[in-house]
Amino acid sequence: MKYSFVIAKLSVISICISFLSLTSLSLKAEELTNSEKADAIFRQFDLGEINYPEQSDKMLAELDRLIADDDLKRRHKLVGLRCWYQDSATTEEINVAIEHASKLILLYSDPKPSYILTELLMCRGFYYNLNSFTDKALVDYNKAVDDSYKLESPRLIADARSLRGTMFSYQGEYSTALEDLITAQQIYESLDTPYWEIFNLTELATAYRRFGDPATALRYQEKLLASFTETDQNLDANEVRVQMGYSYEALGQFDKAIEHFKAAKLYWEANDDPEMAADMAVTIANAYMALGQYDKAKPLLENHKHIIPADFDAPYSHLMYALAQMAHHEGNSKQALAYLEESQQAFNKSANNRGLTDAQKLTSEVHASEQNWQQAYLELVEYNKTHAALDEKLLSDRNAEMLARFDNSKFKRENELLERAAKAREQQLAVMERNDTLQIVVIVLSVIILVILSIFAYKQLIRQRTYRQLALTDELTGLSNRRDTYNQGQLFLKQAKASGKPFSVISFDADHFKAVNDTLGHEVGDKVLIKLAEIASSMMRDTDVVGRVGGEEFLILLPNVEQGTAVEIANRLLSTIANFDWQQVAPELKQTVSAGVASFSNETTLSPLLLKADKALYKAKESGRNCVKAV
Repeated sequence: MKYSFVIAKLSVISICISFLSLTSLSLKAEELTNSEKADAIFRQFDLGEINYPEQSDKMLAELDRLIADDDLKRRHKLVGLRCWYQDSATTEEINVAIEHASKLILLYSDPKPSYILTELLMCRGFYYNLNSFTDKALVDYNKAVDDSYKLESPRLIADARSLRGTMFSYQGEYSTALEDLITAQQIYESLDTPYWEIFNLTELATAYRRFGDPATALRYQEKLLASFTETDQNLDANEVRVQMGYSYEALGQFDKAIEHFKAAKLYWEANDDPEMAADMAVTIANAYMALGQYDKAKPLLENHKHIIPADFDAPYSHLMYALAQMAHHEGNSKQALAYLEESQQAFNKSANNRGLTDAQKLTSEVHASEQNWQQAYLELVEYNKTHAALDEKLLSDRNAEMLARFDNSKFKRENELLERAAKAREQQLAVMERNDTLQIVVIVLSVIILVILSIFAYKQLIRQRTYRQLALTDELTGLSNRRDTYNQGQLFLKQAKASGKPFSVISFDADHFKAVNDTLGHEVGDKVLIKLAEIASSMMRDTDVVGRVGGEEFLILLPNVEQGTAVEIANRLLSTIANFDWQQVAPELKQTVSAGVASFSNETTLSPLLLKADKALYKAKESGRNCVKAV
């Protein structure tokens, strides 16, 4: 059934949030009993024990009966569950689910942020992503992440970042995907939610495999398969088995990969899902073609190519690519190019840049086999552009080792392309000995292509070095950006833990900054942010780090500084900012900031320490702003 693998997976998507409390003891005994029964059902949903659709409809109806009309917290929780547990087997059903979620978002838009609104944003973002509306999905996911931090809900933060990280991973934005998924994993572990630790770990393993580290992915996947098998979670076990096949493929162990893919195909056939079984058949065929066994791949493709519909974007894109490989192998360049055009459209629709680069590379090779050098070169340029965009997303100090391996692979591919171009030129020279004029034209064309490719490769190296620096700097203020600030904060925290020395952070942001932008304009707002950055930087030591981590949000890292001293520093900073002559920036402008201070105690990662600082900052805001609070 179309999208059934996502529907089944949806049955274990949790939107149960731990902010609800038991009703008052003044309620009657029967109401308490009903509330307890409702909480037990919510717990079953949260543990993934409710199957869709066999049990979910019945249990949702039971919740509706048990929850009193005036029990708004549980009613909101039920609304969230109903948003997630909608039919989504076809494009039409997904569109209905999106429309339903949008109506609920309007209904619960005030107050904002709220738990129910954040949950509904995640729900609609999921359906947007399912229908390949990835830009809209990202807007909802980003809003959900921001609101979950404002609500100071670790569970909401973990759920939102897990969903966003899963989408980033599929799109090839590996650095940001790993950042989201690792953060979610740490929070799930701290909340003691073993089921969701396992669920998120599945996506984390997949991200590592896509990132170019299949050995690490396999270590996770083997543990996941053992866990799912032990608990009879057959759907999840099958999904992990497929991912293990991809990891074995990446390691060049195609026989093991085919073994896992065949087991997955049998599972989908046994569960009467021909489209997913066909998708596995295509995956097996790709593995056979990687081994050069086209005779085994061809019947698989012929027998299953009519089963996968064109609007089943991800499987269809891989089907078209596999058919193009087969056509190219058989010398049918025209048919291969037709398949490749469809595969590129499908890869673009699902924002799969990894697959798009494969299709662009094969398109260049097909044109080259037809001696259509101009089209081969143009497609090669597009391939390099797409690949360069993927490279930019990998620039992260946290992933330096994996980035180096990726770059080495990239240069190896570029060298292979140059070698192919050189071989092609030699073949042309042999033919052109019979035609001096044509010989000169082709030699000049080949030299131009080689020179352009060499210049392009050199410029790529220069760009990468520039991007590496830009990736660490906030463009407006020149301070460390969010990623670099957090990386340095994690390093300071590890040093403090190892040495026993103190480590404190100051989180501050501009008071009423939205009013500045609305009344005086964004240009004045930018000048305010630049001046805040200058003041803060001028007051800190060389060993301190001042970073901009959000729109008007700043973070100061103070190694070897105790909390009391950090509070004094924060007060001096607030006083300096409040007393600055802001009329230099704009007439009648007055600007203050609020600050929260937190110090390292026994945290193992930076995230809990930042949550403490944010909590202190919110207290400062609630106390009237232009003040310092510490926790």
